[in-house]
Amino acid sequence: MSERKPGLFGLKKSNRDFTKKENWGKNQFNSSFPAALACYMESKGIEPVYLYLDKVQEGLIGDSLKVQHGKINVRDLFGLPPHVSMEDVYFEFEGLFAPHSHFEREGSEPPRNDLVIRNEEGTEYYRGLEVKLTTIPDHTTHELDEEHYGCELVIRSVTIVHLAITIAEIYENNREELYNILNPITQNINNWLDEPTLINLLPNMINAINTILINNLDKQEPLILNPIWKTNGKSSALSDYCLDIFVWSNFALTRLFIDSIKVNRTFIDRYSRSLVWLIRLLDEFAKRGKMDYRKIYGMPFNSQTDKAFAVSGKKTHPYMACAELTKPRIRREEIGNIILNDGQLLLSPERRFDAAIVYSPDIFENQQER
Repeated sequence: MSERKPGLFGLKKSNRDFTKKENWGKNQFNSSFPAALACYMESKGIEPVYLYLDKVQEGLIGDSLKVQHGKINVRDLFGLPPHVSMEDVYFEFEGLFAPHSHFEREGSEPPRNDLVIRNEEGTEYYRGLEVKLTTIPDHTTHELDEEHYGCELVIRSVTIVHLAITIAEIYENNREELYNILNPITQNINNWLDEPTLINLLPNMINAINTILINNLDKQEPLILNPIWKTNGKSSALSDYCLDIFVWSNFALTRLFIDSIKVNRTFIDRYSRSLVWLIRLLDEFAKRGKMDYRKIYGMPFNSQTDKAFAVSGKKTHPYMACAELTKPRIRREEIGNIILNDGQLLLSPERRFDAAIVYSPDIFENQQER
């Protein structure tokens, strides 16, 4: 009888050996499982929900940029050319997307992606993705009706760098056009830590980014793989229909921070800081053809730089609201088709004191009222 080897659906070629327990830790599982879920959905012909940016006519206001919903084939999500089969894909977690290396200044390398899709030999690279496995409802929506549930998104600082690189890629052969959009703003900045100047320029920065996006709507691409897992209210019990995947394009990501910017603020918050970071990185590329992403860590303003920003479920819901958010398409029993050969036995959930109390009701059986 052959040995049962733990694994994840579709991840036969990877830099993680799923027969080993060390590759089932929380940090690893939170990026590995989403990749396997995508492979499983592809095998079932189920397309993830694609959140992309488009122009929408709004009466007298004119055109505005809004996040729209579509569907995206998993092959397109992974950026696979026609000659590449799903079986040939190599999943490199915490990998370097080599085609972006030349955007960094000499002697440095770009930040790593959560997931890099490439061939096994490392001669063809297809897509670099950020991965956000999120739960619904979050703490801001669990008391609402199901149709108003939302998930919290925490965006890493390096995700802004990846966003900048994907935009720079569009202008690689036409940096002058990008320069002409940005320079009227950045020529007024002598010090990238000068908050009053930056705050005054925020409306101009927003207009500049919007101009860049409007001019290139047909060139946006997937950036964030955002699976959701749904529970019964705030409990840890999975809903009967509990899994689905949303995919944010690089352009759609900009709405999460730009729509949250209040231009009359007296300080740079995390949302406006993300915009300033993006402008600085693109400005550096427009002028020099390279960018040094480490400079943004010297621009903390009033917050730590471990993350760019977070958006609560109440804020993400308007962008993500659809039938798939209310009733995800993958049932809880299907998880057994994604986690293979007792792989679940290698998981190591976090030991939390509050959870231990909740799941030990016997403690309170003889409790007297006080």
